[in-house]
Amino acid sequence: MVGLCRRRSAVRPACPDPAPRGKPNSEHRPRMPVLLPTLKARIALITTVLAAVFGTGIVLTSLYAVHRDLHDVLQDEQDSIVKLSADQLDTAMEDRILLLTQQAGQLGGLLATARSAQAHSALTQALAQVRRAVPIPGAFNGLMVVDARGTALGDGGMLAEVGDRSYFREAARTRTPVISPPIRARTNDRFGVIVAVPVISAQGQFAGLVGGWLDLSSSNFLVEVLHNRLGTTGFYCLVSSGSRPVYVQHPDPAQARQPARAIGDTCGQDDRAALFEFLTPTRPVVSRYLMSTTGWELVALLPAREAYTPLHHMQERLLMLTGLALLLVAASIWLAVRHLLAPLTRLHEVVRDSTSDLSAFERLPERQQRDEIGDLARAFTRLMRDVRDRRHELDRSERRLRAVTDTLPSLLAFIDTDERYVFNNVAYEHTFGMTLEELRGKTVREVLGETRYARAQPFLQRALAGAVVTFESEDTNPEYHCMETSYRPEWSADGSEVVGVHIHVQDITPRKLETMRLSHISSTDHLTQLLNRSAFESRLQRAMADCRETGGMMAVLYLDMDRFKAVNDIHGHAAGDLLLQAFAKRVLGCVRKQDAVARVGGDEFAIILESVGSAAAARSVATAILCAVGQRFHFEGMFADVDVSIGVALYDGGPMQDSELLRLADVLLYRAKSAGRGRYEIGPPQLVTVDSAQ
Repeated sequence: MVGLCRRRSAVRPACPDPAPRGKPNSEHRPRMPVLLPTLKARIALITTVLAAVFGTGIVLTSLYAVHRDLHDVLQDEQDSIVKLSADQLDTAMEDRILLLTQQAGQLGGLLATARSAQAHSALTQALAQVRRAVPIPGAFNGLMVVDARGTALGDGGMLAEVGDRSYFREAARTRTPVISPPIRARTNDRFGVIVAVPVISAQGQFAGLVGGWLDLSSSNFLVEVLHNRLGTTGFYCLVSSGSRPVYVQHPDPAQARQPARAIGDTCGQDDRAALFEFLTPTRPVVSRYLMSTTGWELVALLPAREAYTPLHHMQERLLMLTGLALLLVAASIWLAVRHLLAPLTRLHEVVRDSTSDLSAFERLPERQQRDEIGDLARAFTRLMRDVRDRRHELDRSERRLRAVTDTLPSLLAFIDTDERYVFNNVAYEHTFGMTLEELRGKTVREVLGETRYARAQPFLQRALAGAVVTFESEDTNPEYHCMETSYRPEWSADGSEVVGVHIHVQDITPRKLETMRLSHISSTDHLTQLLNRSAFESRLQRAMADCRETGGMMAVLYLDMDRFKAVNDIHGHAAGDLLLQAFAKRVLGCVRKQDAVARVGGDEFAIILESVGSAAAARSVATAILCAVGQRFHFEGMFADVDVSIGVALYDGGPMQDSELLRLADVLLYRAKSAGRGRYEIGPPQLVTVDSAQ
């Protein structure tokens, strides 16, 4: 027990014993957590996971290599197709340039002699000559001739000025065939490409040019390139050259003639790779080839969905087979582990049951297999046989110990380091109204309750730290009761740590009451039941010490009854005693409960006013006493009139001894008597003056 200070019937908690003899409490028996997988499951799971990790690594590595090889094959094949298509475009373009070059050589004289007055006639003759030689629409969708000033005549017979066109200036400057980027015709507002071949006169001067018009909205070899397909969803686009490349041809009409990338164009499609491109490919297969005749770039794009369809199907089959293989591996590992760990499972069941049955080890086979599990089972059997023998011996020892301790009236117990009861005598059980089974295993907190445990915990912690502790606990509900509690730690065999605490609790109420009675007698005046001089002086020393610590103010009042000797002489000492008792009651009625009142002589009294706050408060108490004592005293048919003289000594924590303060109060008392009695004097002046000023 820890700090028992209540009637023995007041506390009756109940809690099961964690390990009674031969019948341990199931609440404290170790059990396998419900959610924790068994050892077999964990081994099988870990092995399967490792196999899955390594297998997945191998599969992913293989898939990466297959994806890379497939991409290389697709890229090589598509590069060959694009090169062939670009060569066909170059051949077609070279044939048309050759046709126009042959006609340009025959038009040099005609265009060179054209003047402004006869320019239209010369251009008409030149155009007619070109038409007879160049098939339309077999080679071009239209033809035109241009003189040296940039005046052009087309198939519709309309004249147009093209001197500002880039292809005209380039042909005039280089005197070589020029192929324009997509432009809008000035005669019919249609988009197309001009193949321009310069016409050179016999004198070697630029005389104009002859051009073939390839309409991008009509049928020609440039348009036919879009009809070529790569697989099912692949397509081509044609990108012009120069500083501002555009799409000459694009499968999306909205993209035609729109700006393109000069380097690495992908026909406007996203070619960024996915995070795991080899598993979920998103990047299309793109091939490019630069045409030699025009400087344009032919781009072919095969979407990843179509390009890697065979790989995707192979991945699905591979992942399915891998998952099936993992299931088979896991099942095989589970069966193998279950077979290998069957002896360990049996040993686990026996170990678990041994917490409630010390003879459970006898269910193990006598002959164990020669491996680690067998060695463990044999060692456990030897250990449990020794534990059972020791438990029997311990039970016999405890029965003998209880036979001795149960005869003692004191409460005896032993707790472990978790503050749980391991042993107790029958007095403990009677005090708390619990059986042995209910008390064993409970904590000190559960038995004592929160209030008493909070008082005992500091002492208990000191004992668990290795100190011997003895303390007293008092309780006054419903009557005064006091218990003395001793904590004595028990050390381990090597003395390195505390393994528990012995508790000894005895009722010391009679002894305590006797001590209190003697203390009261020694400190109390027998007649007035006030403090005597010795107790008063001790109380004064403590009050002055507190005043020095807090810096407050206190007061000592020295009282002396006037005309008390006359009462003794007239009515006798018995009447004088009654007068002293009545006087003491009136004085007590004028002070606070915490103030100390003492009889220090025959008719001399003293009062200690702690924490008065100011001299005015001390004056109020002195005035109240004068008024109370000034009224006539009546007792046993007699009456008496007495006065009292008071000396009030103030103290604010300065360097003064208690004897000096008493001497000051005594001096002030006799000053009051000399001034006419029935009054008080207060000092020292500096404290009274300071207080008045404030």
